[in-house]
Amino acid sequence: MSKYDQHNQIQQRAQRDTEKADQWVAAQGLNSQSFQETNIRLLRAQQQAHTLLSQHSDLLTQSQREALEEFREKMANRKTRNRLKPSAANVALNIGSKINRQLFKQHRHLIMAKTRATN
Repeated sequence: MSKYDQHNQIQQRAQRDTEKADQWVAAQGLNSQSFQETNIRLLRAQQQAHTLLSQHSDLLTQSQREALEEFREKMANRKTRNRLKPSAANVALNIGSKINRQLFKQHRHLIMAKTRATN
């Protein structure tokens, strides 16, 4: 195999891997092209909002759902995303913490009920 063929093969593999990674990132509710210019706290909050709305929407109140959707809309627009300060992520992160506490309580009650049933 010539060096040209090896180089071509490496580029094709890199392109495939990049496409797969971008698909995974998009499935997490993020945009891979905005990573370099967006604060990490905002990215975490965006992922948290996506997870809450897609997987735990039954635990959200209407006002929480509206706040998370508004945050996702702001993060989807490049101009508004660039104007956001890291403190704007607090809304989504605080809601996420509250829902995580609820999930932990539910899980703990399930475990306790199982241990009581087996004893």
